[in-house]
Amino acid sequence: MTNLIRVNNLTKWYVGKKKKQTIKAVDGVSFTLEKGKILGIIGESGCGKSTLGRLLVALEKPTDGTIEFEDQIINHIVKQEPLKFRRNCQMIFQNPFDTFDPRNDIQKILTNALKIHNIGNSKEERVDICIKAMEDAGIKPAKDYLHRYPHELSGGQLQRISIIRSMLLKPKLIIADEPVSMLDVSVRADILNVLLNMTKEKDASMIFISHDIATTRYISDMIAVMYLGRIVEMGKTDDIIQNLKHPYTKVLISNCASIDPFEKANVIKINGEPPTPIDTGPGCYFAPRCYKACEECKESYPPMIKVEDGHYASCFYLG
Repeated sequence: MTNLIRVNNLTKWYVGKKKKQTIKAVDGVSFTLEKGKILGIIGESGCGKSTLGRLLVALEKPTDGTIEFEDQIINHIVKQEPLKFRRNCQMIFQNPFDTFDPRNDIQKILTNALKIHNIGNSKEERVDICIKAMEDAGIKPAKDYLHRYPHELSGGQLQRISIIRSMLLKPKLIIADEPVSMLDVSVRADILNVLLNMTKEKDASMIFISHDIATTRYISDMIAVMYLGRIVEMGKTDDIIQNLKHPYTKVLISNCASIDPFEKANVIKINGEPPTPIDTGPGCYFAPRCYKACEECKESYPPMIKVEDGHYASCFYLG
């Protein structure tokens, strides 16, 4: 398979207003994503998932490291062909109500995206393209929704519109940042299926950002586990769920609710809240909360080790 995106030692540090503290939102992240594959990124709130997503679509500039899209540095593509890059790399945000200009109706929201990227030869053709996409995504009859405004739609309907607008451009990469976390439980599965089906139909790759392990497992080919700005374990979805190695991954999985009410879960409890990403180091960032931590963990950060083919973890005491 051909790699669509390659991330090498990506960092995003902010300088705090007080005492010039360094806030390490993303701290040395590296991974590759093949064309047509879905990578799930999971972790607690504040671990840097959303910042990573914004870096990947060039909504933020990295402090260090590189992002290559189809073997080209993203920063170079954005400078030379910004419109082409925006068409190829689309982001679906967590809150659909913050995504759109409330002054525009749904027809204008969708047709403007087509017009900007020169898709369709006339207004009528663009409207027809939008109607078909809306019908395919389950918004029926589409004509009844074209002249409604964002506030007249439910969260689920509006997130469908967000997905449709992104997919109309036939992107090669979708960054979905917790796309169902703000929606009612009753519509989450339906929205996920729309997103998954449209991604496969367009032969696109996706990075699915979430704190929900069960949802990420359902949708992803691979999973990367983040903790305090770093990836601590990464591999194929089944390996991460069934053959997990890092202590933090074990904590996350053990605390994930099962759909089987009779399953006995061995919940691993840890103390304390995640530390802040301010002036972290020098040891393992998880060491203060880890049930396996030793002196070595407090002195240096463990390297990323190959566990098996395609499965990596960063810990001195794996297993």
